[in-house]
Amino acid sequence: MTALAALAMAPSPSEKAALRLWAEGRRDALDDASRTAAIARAAQRIDDEIFGCLAPGAVVALYAAIRNELPADLVAAAAARRGLAVAYPRVVRGDRVLRFHLASPTDLRPGTFGIPEPTADRPAVALDDLAVVVVPALLFDRAGRRLGWGGGYYDTTLPATPAVRVGLAFELQLVDELPAAAHDQPVHLIATDVALHDGAPGPRPWTS
Repeated sequence: MTALAALAMAPSPSEKAALRLWAEGRRDALDDASRTAAIARAAQRIDDEIFGCLAPGAVVALYAAIRNELPADLVAAAAARRGLAVAYPRVVRGDRVLRFHLASPTDLRPGTFGIPEPTADRPAVALDDLAVVVVPALLFDRAGRRLGWGGGYYDTTLPATPAVRVGLAFELQLVDELPAAAHDQPVHLIATDVALHDGAPGPRPWTS
C-alpha cells in the first residue's frame, strides 16, 4: 500500500493536512518547461472538449490561481475566442456562498483573502445562469472528489448551481481515491494535460 493510499483510508483532519503537504510538494516540483507545456495542453483540452460544446454567450466561471495552482488565464482566452462570457468568484465576508461577476483576468483585484477577484461593481451573474464552473484543487480523485484548502466555499456554492463542474489540474494531481465528508462536492469532469477524465455522475457540456 502506498503512503497516499494509506492516508486516503480515513478522512481525518490530520490526514487531510498531510495530503495537502504531499500534494503541494508534488505539484511544486514541476520544472518550468514541463509546467508551461502542461498548462497549455490542459487549456487546449478544455477548449476543444468542453467549450466547443457550448453555445456562444454561455457563461463560464473560472478562478484566479494562487500558490502554484494551474492558472486559468489561457482558458479565459480560449473562452473569449469562442464568444463565451467569463465570470470569476468573489468572496463576501461572513458568507460561504460565492458571488460571480463577469470579468477578465486584468479586471481582478486582491479580495477578502488576498486572492484576485472581481470588484462588486462588475456585472453579477446568477448561479442559475452558469453553464460551467471550473474549479481548482490540490488533488482530485477518479470519482471527482477534490481536496482544496479547506475553506468550503465551493462545497457550499456548487449545490446551488446546475452548472457542469470541471476540475482543472496537472495530471500528477489526479489520484485513485481521496478522503471525503458528506458535504464535499465532487466535480463531473477533470481536465488535465493528459486527458479529460470522468468524475462524478452529472451533467456533461454536450448533454446539459
